[in-house]
Amino acid sequence: MSVRETVPILVETTDAVEQKHAFDYWRSTVLARVHATPLAPDVPFAAGRRLAITRHGAVLHTLSNPIGVERTAQHVRRDGRDDIAIVLLLQGSGYVEQGNGGALLSAGDVTVHAMDQPFAIGSRDSYEEIRLQVPRAAFLSQVGSVQAFAGRRLRATPLSGLFATYLRSFSETIGGLSEAEAGIALEGVLHLLRALADGQGEKAGDDLSGDAVRALALAHIERRLHDPAFGPESLPAALRVSRSRLYAAFTGDEGVAAKIRDARLDRAYRRLRGGTRIASVMTSCGFTDAATFSRAFRRRFGVAPRDVLERRP
Repeated sequence: MSVRETVPILVETTDAVEQKHAFDYWRSTVLARVHATPLAPDVPFAAGRRLAITRHGAVLHTLSNPIGVERTAQHVRRDGRDDIAIVLLLQGSGYVEQGNGGALLSAGDVTVHAMDQPFAIGSRDSYEEIRLQVPRAAFLSQVGSVQAFAGRRLRATPLSGLFATYLRSFSETIGGLSEAEAGIALEGVLHLLRALADGQGEKAGDDLSGDAVRALALAHIERRLHDPAFGPESLPAALRVSRSRLYAAFTGDEGVAAKIRDARLDRAYRRLRGGTRIASVMTSCGFTDAATFSRAFRRRFGVAPRDVLERRP
């Protein structure tokens, strides 16, 4: 009697790694093809993922502390990877940025990015995601133009829940499928993605709408909050848009400088609620002066940073 061959499953985790070496281990193994930075360096790092690789694509289910990942032009030249990543964020929040596309992400969102172009993606807090990586040819034939979706968040539609349920089920059951069955199931995922994405693709190129400029700016702001030198003056060049187009995307009382300031303070509030020390919070949020930080924090939230830290659950 022959044994039925199924898709092999590999589990990778930091559980058996000494705590002080956990992130270095994860960065040098799982994240070897990108540049990775811990976004909560004072929190003990832990991560794990379940990986299934087939001839038709790979499925990765990951749980991790917050990290920022950047794939640079050097990484692209070095390994020549050309597959397309489809990401479903199950828990947490974060950002994605690629080319002219960018967005803030929350639980339930779907985004796409191509491995043959630089991109940045990261989490603002601990996260869980399912990532499907497929050959470019499969994506082009069954979904459409990569440029139309790269770096953007697919808006919620009635199909969003169905897509998420299907992808989660595929991830959980792939270890019991044969190669042929996995290929059929993967085609189903791509067909659902095509239906979900229909009508949502922005025109590729420089003709960006005001909403697209704003989404890209917000993603870039989130990625740079730790840098005290980052400010409104560096955004137009980084996003390759004119200063007037950038400022037109932030209308009313909400200017670009105010948005950056408030984003820094909002991150600080979340981290203080999580029990992070004030000095570490300031560093991760781009503040260099304690008095300035305290005044700005009190103006936005009506309490001092220490009050939030002491009253946390």
